Amino acid sequence: MKNLLILLFLILSAASTVFSQVPPAAPAGGMSAVQKNGKIKGRIIDAESKTPMEYANIAIYRKDDSKLVTGGMANGVGEFEIGDLPMGAYYVEANFIGFEKTTVADVKIIPHATTVDMGTIELEVSRQQIGAVEVVAERNRIEYKIDKKVINVTNDINAAGGTAVTVLENTPSVEVDIDGNVSLRGSSSFTVLIDGRPSVLSGSDALRQIPSSAIQNIEIITNPSVKYDPDGMAGIINIVMKKNILSGFNGIVNVNAGTGKKYGTDLTLNYKTKKYNLFFGANWNDNTDEGTMKSTRETYMNDTTTYLTMEGKRDQNRGGQQLKGGFDYFLSDNTSVTVSGEIGKYNFGGEGGGKMREYQVPGDLDLYSIQENISSREGNYGSVTTSFLSKFNESATHKLEGSFNYRNRAGLSYENIGEYVSDASYLQRKEALSQVRTTEDDNSDDYRLKIDYTLPLKNGAKFETGIQSRVERETEIFNFKNFDINDPKYTSDMDFKEDIHSIYTTFSGNVKAIQYMLGLRGEYTKRSIDHSSATTPYTLDRFDYFPSAHFSYELLDKSQFMTSYSRRINRPGGRELDPFPNYMNQYTIRIGNPDLKPEYTDSYEFSYMKKFGNSFVSLETFYRTTNDLITQVQKLKEDGIFEMSTQNLNRDHSLGGELMGNINMTKWLLVNTSFSIYNYKLQGEVLGKSVDRKSTNYSGRLNATIKFSGDSRMQLTGYYRGPSVSAQGDQKSMIFTNLSYRQDFMKKKLSATLSVRDILGTAKFEGTSFGDDFKSTFKMQRVPRVVMLTLSYKINNYKMDRQAPSEQQGEGGGADDMF
Repeated sequence: MKNLLILLFLILSAASTVFSQVPPAAPAGGMSAVQKNGKIKGRIIDAESKTPMEYANIAIYRKDDSKLVTGGMANGVGEFEIGDLPMGAYYVEANFIGFEKTTVADVKIIPHATTVDMGTIELEVSRQQIGAVEVVAERNRIEYKIDKKVINVTNDINAAGGTAVTVLENTPSVEVDIDGNVSLRGSSSFTVLIDGRPSVLSGSDALRQIPSSAIQNIEIITNPSVKYDPDGMAGIINIVMKKNILSGFNGIVNVNAGTGKKYGTDLTLNYKTKKYNLFFGANWNDNTDEGTMKSTRETYMNDTTTYLTMEGKRDQNRGGQQLKGGFDYFLSDNTSVTVSGEIGKYNFGGEGGGKMREYQVPGDLDLYSIQENISSREGNYGSVTTSFLSKFNESATHKLEGSFNYRNRAGLSYENIGEYVSDASYLQRKEALSQVRTTEDDNSDDYRLKIDYTLPLKNGAKFETGIQSRVERETEIFNFKNFDINDPKYTSDMDFKEDIHSIYTTFSGNVKAIQYMLGLRGEYTKRSIDHSSATTPYTLDRFDYFPSAHFSYELLDKSQFMTSYSRRINRPGGRELDPFPNYMNQYTIRIGNPDLKPEYTDSYEFSYMKKFGNSFVSLETFYRTTNDLITQVQKLKEDGIFEMSTQNLNRDHSLGGELMGNINMTKWLLVNTSFSIYNYKLQGEVLGKSVDRKSTNYSGRLNATIKFSGDSRMQLTGYYRGPSVSAQGDQKSMIFTNLSYRQDFMKKKLSATLSVRDILGTAKFEGTSFGDDFKSTFKMQRVPRVVMLTLSYKINNYKMDRQAPSEQQGEGGGADDMF
């Protein structure tokens, strides 16, 4: 399988080299003798939202015989410039998937006017008239761009009543386990941005707090450029929130409820005038996932095998409340300032435990017991952001922008674990073996200051540069009590400080149909960990560099090649670095590693996309290698207690591909499907012994939408994930399916969505872990067939203003504006 993947990667790379040398269509006849010194330029925008349409297609035809001469595509701000055109008369077509083709006739290049500026071209959403019914084409659920996948959440009715995690359950390159933990191409090391800015919470915790009804789209960026922070070896997930720009007062209200104690609501309001835009939002959610768990463990010491079995419940609760708001103030047509903020509460809780039995062979130990486990992690968070934008030209290609952001998070976690002796039937609870209570109090402050400058150059090229400073301060206090008596062995406190100062620059442009972006980023990091048990702080002082390169080649048959490279870093957090032992339960102790180094990832991608009207098929291949891989390691101590720690293994490798199709089968059936496969290899040492493990990992997704009418539709999704391996274990395969139906009322002002999740009851998480002196298995499953009902009401129909001025388009909302 590995050889097959390598061969596929080399074939596609060779194809890229060949096609990149294919010249534009040459003019026929006498035109070939004319000097090619003319050019056509312009800008393409969405007629509805007035936003630039990056990667829109431009085709130039000779007017006298309608033969295709050459073509290109728009850049990040919707602009295009196509040169080397002979004198003569042409017509130009602009097009994009899901939009009506726009034709500009009678374009002439003559000796005294060799440059033709076509101005702004607006593309309308595709519409068809069938009898008296007007059918409006929707954006594809997934749009494929040069450096990211864009998930249009409004087209995913299965996500109604859920969170950002629910949307990602059926998204290519992303995996979600039974507990809602998200991984990107097999890695949980990714960065979460909200409207292009870092989230107060991190990783899956941040995604669980965002209601899907408040999301406009999600950007999956697996190979980011140096404009972005290099943190997160797997890439970036950027959540773009809904932000209306319609003049006057508008809003949307959503309410949802589901079986198994699932409730939520959110509200978004907007009021806009010519000089300012006010926005406000609030949400509340309380969701419980009931489930079961079963585990076994065998340990081998001195010719004796000790068995530990456990079976019981595993319920989890996630909830939170949030208020957010702010304003945009337009000082002039070219200058604006924005002030925004948010405050909120989060809580993650769990209740579990069950029947336990510990016995030895050979030996006399045979103990039956009942375990009760109640845990909670809750706290407050807040952030304030101020930013400015100053444009030096109408198209905003020459601009200066900056922002200051402050974030705070304060939380308290506790866990109560009790184990009680019982009889063999688990009916009678006797004396307590242990009654443990652990608490962890943490507080963090994060300051971020950045300034960006963008300068347009000749022939559509662009130069960007920026600086950024990040300052983080965090304290953690851990307390341990057994039978209400404090144990200093597991009680500690830690101060964590990290300063990161960055500078970056990129240069982008195009050579005929080839677009490119080259970049380099430098970062200086100073880190200090001061622990109560340490005599001197643990420090890190280093400078890192991060290059990136992106290329795209557009062929005249509406196919496109893209290739990219980036270098990224995953910095260990305070919990992984804390050298003091933390009690997890009576059988497991966790200890950090203050000498843990960051892990560095080199990522290569190559992809091909072919468009068929409003459909497309894409093939993406990737190779990723990580040095100093951070891995969790289990070690059995002499007292029979497991010690969990983190170490830097040598490296791992992932080589694979992903095939995706977004196909309009008929006017009433849209199918989005993907299949990914990659070979994973792990090399290094664990506890002094060589590790060389590999597996072929694969997964598949299907999302089918059936449109019964303009106001009703049904959606079926399915997901399959194959088995995989880790340094000390493996994970079995999993499959789940969801079904949803949506009905619109009152001219689409009110909509109702009914969904059933895990309709086959097959979603589960199970696997094994092992070492020379232990072996364990685990299986976890949530209660299946969860039914959700979501109601959504639009105030003033909450739609975008077709005549919105360019300065009111929310230019800071996308991830492209963040570095």
